[in-house]
Amino acid sequence: MNAPATPTPPAQDTLLLDPVALNIVNRIAEGTVLEGTLNFKGGLLLQGTLRGEGEIAGRLVIWHTGQLQGRFRILGDLIVLGHLGGVTDDTDPGTVVECQGTVQVASTGVCTGSLSAARLRLYDGGVLQGPFRTLRHERQLPVLDTMA
Repeated sequence: MNAPATPTPPAQDTLLLDPVALNIVNRIAEGTVLEGTLNFKGGLLLQGTLRGEGEIAGRLVIWHTGQLQGRFRILGDLIVLGHLGGVTDDTDPGTVVECQGTVQVASTGVCTGSLSAARLRLYDGGVLQGPFRTLRHERQLPVLDTMA
């Protein structure tokens, strides 16, 4: 008699992060709380807490221990492994994030803030609690030569 087949576990998506390849040149360490109007040139690895407003001219990775609250514009991609918005079961109206690239919410990621992005990838187990809006780049119409 043949033994019953062992069920195959579901396939998992894998997200590999290479800080050098992602041009992550800034870091807020775990346990650090930074508040205010802040602008970062290059990518940011957020392992602590960032509150306030500002712009990140590169990718933002919110680590498992990281939390972003406030109004921020991200000129690259956003990877959420931690919290975007407040740590709550409800939405966080005070957190508004605009991402010019792709937002990836990992299985450990929780988004309670308002999020706008060009693209969204939600991994199995990731939580998108707050509102999401797709950014649409305006199509440029050709300029007609009126001098002809």
